[in-house]
Amino acid sequence: MNQKKNIYPSRKIRGISFFTTDQLVKILDLSMLTVRRYLKKEKIKAVKVGQRWYVSSKNLDKFLSGGVDKK
Repeated sequence: MNQKKNIYPSRKIRGISFFTTDQLVKILDLSMLTVRRYLKKEKIKAVKVGQRWYVSSKNLDKFLSGGVDKK
């Protein structure tokens, strides 16, 4: 029986939930390398703070629904 645990955002700022790359790997079932490539190529919009990437729940939802807003 394969049950996935619920993954909760690591940070919440001004009511916006943010996920780390480790969480994205689990949520998307992708490798860390693939997640980092997506972030660098802006397939998933994110904010880099120091050495860490953070993806808002809104941007994750946009990616999962097939796209992101263009700049």
